[in-house]
Amino acid sequence: MNKQLLAAVGIAVTAILATPVLAQDICGTYTIVKGDTLRGIANDTYGNPRDYRYVFEENRGNLGRTPHIIPIGLTLDLPCRGIFIAASATTEADTQTAAAIGQPVIPEDTPAFATPTVVVVVEAEVEQPPIPASTTPPAAEMILVGFTDNLPYSDESLLQGGLITTLIETALLRSDAAKVHKPVFVTRPETGLATSVLPDSFDLSFPWLLPDCKLGEFDADIRDLCENFTFSAPIYEAQMAMFTVSDGPFSEAAKEVDLVGARVCRPAALHTYDLLEDGMIEPIISLETATDLTTCFVDLENDVVDIVSVNGLTADVYFAYSGRSDRIVELTDLATVHTVHAITANDNAAGMIAMDQLNAGIWDMLATGEWSAIARDYLVNRLD
Repeated sequence: MNKQLLAAVGIAVTAILATPVLAQDICGTYTIVKGDTLRGIANDTYGNPRDYRYVFEENRGNLGRTPHIIPIGLTLDLPCRGIFIAASATTEADTQTAAAIGQPVIPEDTPAFATPTVVVVVEAEVEQPPIPASTTPPAAEMILVGFTDNLPYSDESLLQGGLITTLIETALLRSDAAKVHKPVFVTRPETGLATSVLPDSFDLSFPWLLPDCKLGEFDADIRDLCENFTFSAPIYEAQMAMFTVSDGPFSEAAKEVDLVGARVCRPAALHTYDLLEDGMIEPIISLETATDLTTCFVDLENDVVDIVSVNGLTADVYFAYSGRSDRIVELTDLATVHTVHAITANDNAAGMIAMDQLNAGIWDMLATGEWSAIARDYLVNRLD
């Protein structure tokens, strides 16, 4: 590279470094009124409805789990993003006025951004080689891996691979992700790490409950997941339910302590670390693993086990297909709610990109109401 080219590049770098950096502090506030949505507020504030994610993250403590439920009268902090400039350069009155109408705050003395030009000087006598055709290979298809026997969430026998599969594929489509390969479905192992059945080349796997990483020393699956994998934003909230027989010794159980000594059956397709989080561990209980949910309920009625622990929606689907004995009752006081996620390996660069795209798509679907529409349609109209 000749000296003139080096000088030109140096000028360009200096100009870029001199460009003012956008601040990431709070630039204003906005009080929610009837009819507002986070997408609308973000569009008015930043000029891009997709930036609602920044508003949601900044105000998550007051907004709760999802960005599509926003209480009227709540005052939101608006972080400095995009065309927002540092709040310190704006008077408090200007900030309050702009925030009241949902408009961006732009100080009057904001300097214009530099537009440097890089001048490339080429000596005339040097013949330039032809530019070769691009040899960049096409982007690989994204590989999704779901688990079988997770009705109605994921199974190759279900329409579109199940509810979670449908939500994930739609979210990736909304975020303009790479082409998605037809999902692969695997069976959760009865022994060993749950992730051991995942292929080396997978990008996203589902469905997984979010574990409590503080309990990693007590459970190999929790330790493996927390150390080696990244979880997506919540895709769904699953209620884990417990069933017993009405004439059994645990029919009046209302607290976990009431289940001391119980024989608890859970299908092998489900992980068990949520039981650990609820204190349901051996020797407090005796955990029995069955090949499928049918075996658990048959064993319950035959007094082989005392409790069936399973996802509540999975049980509803099972009862709809197989019928429900009058003896089987749900212990509603013992139901717990856990968020459902996708995971990717920490050392998978393509998987981490896929995770970002999935999260972006999920937030968009929640904000627009598409998530609710898909979930409702799938559960009401497609489980036949």
